[in-house]
Amino acid sequence: MATKKVIAGIQQMGVGVENVHEAWAWYRKHFGMDIEVFEEAATAQLMLPHTNNKPIPRHAVLAINLQGGGGFEIWQQTKYKPLPPTFDVQLGDLGLYLCKMKCKNVEAFFSYCKEQGLNLLSEIVTDPAGRKTFYLADPYGNVFQPIQSDEWYKDE
Repeated sequence: MATKKVIAGIQQMGVGVENVHEAWAWYRKHFGMDIEVFEEAATAQLMLPHTNNKPIPRHAVLAINLQGGGGFEIWQQTKYKPLPPTFDVQLGDLGLYLCKMKCKNVEAFFSYCKEQGLNLLSEIVTDPAGRKTFYLADPYGNVFQPIQSDEWYKDE
């Protein structure tokens, strides 16, 4: 009998940006990603299968918060400026193109985002599981989806 594999969580989400420190300050302020796991400038050897076996120098920070869930690996290419897709990314395209995040109070976070003038992509909606959610983009065009949750590693 074959073993069925289930993805139960993601250790970290790669978030591509043009300026790693500027972006981390934004994620720290708006998403609470304030714990540094590592910061390094190096060649991304583990990414070779995704870069046509060409070494890509990068600067990265892995940031988390104490409430749990996956971290953000905030990633900046240092050899050249990354280019956005030449097409509009659509639901069903291959790849990860948004980051879902647990949120204690979606209405309060939505109000905060609105007050801060963040790039809201939707109003609050209900997902198929009955949870409140909405969509927003960071200053670099990365899309995030806060979802109502009551499951936390550390409640603070």
